[in-house]
Amino acid sequence: MSGRWRGWMLAGGVVVAVLAVATTLILLAGADPLTGLQGLVAGVSSSPYRVGELLVGAVPIAIVALTLIPALRAGVFSVGAEGQVILGAIVATAATLGTANMFGEAVPGPVYWVIGMVSGALGGAAFALLPAWLAERWHVNIILSTLLLNYIAAGFLGWTLRTWLASGENTATPQSEQLPEASALPDLIPGTRAHIGVLLIVVIAVLFEWWRRTSHATRIGVFAERPRLALRLGTTRARTLYGTMLVSGAGAGVVGWLQVAGVNERLFNSVSGGVGFSGLAVALLGALLPGGILLAALFFSALTAGALGIQSATGTVPSSIADVIKGVLLLGVAAVAGVTARSGAARPAAAPPLTDVAAVTPDGEPAPPPTGEERS
Repeated sequence: MSGRWRGWMLAGGVVVAVLAVATTLILLAGADPLTGLQGLVAGVSSSPYRVGELLVGAVPIAIVALTLIPALRAGVFSVGAEGQVILGAIVATAATLGTANMFGEAVPGPVYWVIGMVSGALGGAAFALLPAWLAERWHVNIILSTLLLNYIAAGFLGWTLRTWLASGENTATPQSEQLPEASALPDLIPGTRAHIGVLLIVVIAVLFEWWRRTSHATRIGVFAERPRLALRLGTTRARTLYGTMLVSGAGAGVVGWLQVAGVNERLFNSVSGGVGFSGLAVALLGALLPGGILLAALFFSALTAGALGIQSATGTVPSSIADVIKGVLLLGVAAVAGVTARSGAARPAAAPPLTDVAAVTPDGEPAPPPTGEERS
């Protein structure tokens, strides 16, 4: 069975398991599962506003997941998208407000959008470079470093909203000044929070669908399983770490800008909203395929957007059932990741030895050839 079909079967198994758990929870709450399902569907499609909420929830998750594809294909398991979203949002907000302060109201909207998107991408990418450098320089576990950096980013955001980006208004919730009206992304569906940034996921999905058919994507995949062979193909450890982390960091930073310019129109402590961890789960659930990721992101968003519909339809099932189902989904995705990693690790062991390939140092560079004494 090919790896693609295995990934789809595992992802399908996770979805079936999640639906089984949701059905069981609804039954335990004394409600009819069919009624709950109808409420879920109504919760995401009963009005244009509900459809807009579905799209608004899916966009940041999908972008994070799509830009994680190269890193996960290379075996670089980063959990730092939360912090990268935060840094991207901070830099994008600062750049937008700074532009408004310098040039006043004469700046057109598209200029604000370009400045915000580029600034957010640079902020997220710069923050992603730190764990990549730690992993390359001192071989620090990238899962641990990215996880801990999320807390640093959250602390920096809290300090930012109390100091240099704090709103001049007397508010109970720490927040920045409201962004200029021209910098807000226009609505895609009138009367909803769905903005034109939704179209960005289509562009990104097409780009990654093209990328995964290139030779570079093939070399990235080879690096995850046979780094010595990947080195012969021109893919070093340093280049892979920095390149994949920059892509995922830039994507997370763009999400930070979208959350500020498209949804809230100002910076809040809750800007990340858990989309970093959700994006990682969606990337794995979608089998690292752009089409699968888009479907998984919509499914994940529907759980949140439709939870209120379930509560309204049944009268006994609380909307917090979405959080329980997401927890089960994350557990299932973790199991899929474990199975995939174990099967991936088994393949190189079964392959014939690479007798003609140079050894590789821990930094991913060719080791010097053995001396005559070492050969003997």
